[in-house]
This record gives sequence, C-alpha cells and structure tokens, in this order.
Amino acid sequence: MAGAFAQLNPSPRLLLGPGPSQISPRVLRAGATPLLGYLDPEYLRMMDETQVLLRRMFGTENEWTMCVPGTGMAGMEAALINVLEPGDEAV
Repeated sequence: MAGAFAQLNPSPRLLLGPGPSQISPRVLRAGATPLLGYLDPEYLRMMDETQVLLRRMFGTENEWTMCVPGTGMAGMEAALINVLEPGDEAV
C-alpha cells in the first residue's frame, strides 16, 4: 500500500505572507538529523547550554530558567502567567 502514492515533493515557492515562511536549507538539514531522546546525555548537555544562554539573554541567575517547547500562543501564556498575579485583570 505504501507504494501506491507518489512522494510528496512540492516545487520551491516564494512565500510572502505572514506564514508559513521560507525555511533555509541549513534549517532543513538540521530538521532531517536523527532526534535525541530527552534522557540522552547529548540532549541533556545541550539543554544545560541552552539554559546558560537563556540566563545570559534575560540577565538572570535564576536556576529555574527553562526552555519550554510549544507554540507562540503557549509562549504568550507562559509570559502572562509570570507577570499577572491572582486577582489581576487582563484584556
């Protein structure tokens, strides 16, 4: 059954809208590399390095600085939950 369909290979396009956007060949190559499991020592090393860079970027020494995967909306919700306090009103 797998051979019944042609391989999906769309022709290159120039995307000028708000999204999806063009992806550079470097990013496409990175996306094609094998995934690391969340307990892989290399993954843990990369996450430690990412935490250091995030702390530097945000000017904090907070040990709980974390990289959380998610959509843009998830990022906005995370930002709001860190700014708003119980009883605050937001529009």
